[in-house]
Amino acid sequence: MKTISVKLSEDTRSRLERIAAEEGTTPHALMVSAIEGELERREKRSSFYQDAMQARAEMIASGKAYDGKEMIAYLRARARGESPAKPKLKSLKTLMQRKP
Repeated sequence: MKTISVKLSEDTRSRLERIAAEEGTTPHALMVSAIEGELERREKRSSFYQDAMQARAEMIASGKAYDGKEMIAYLRARARGESPAKPKLKSLKTLMQRKP
């Protein structure tokens, strides 16, 4: 395992040591856990963004999408335990011409 040096302010170092002691761990273990957690969070965010961009590209390519108001009503009904019919895909052109 390679070593990396991190310079911390006195305040940050004090907080790190205090929290590590409270949790019964070492400052090193707390830093490793925090870094791993942040990296995982950022990787998930990046993956979510890439999935969204892919879905957007597919929607534009197909020229079809769900009406937002219909989808919200559908999801609310599902949340109430109902079994509504799933909204139908509509032409993007039609949806874009609709008045708000």
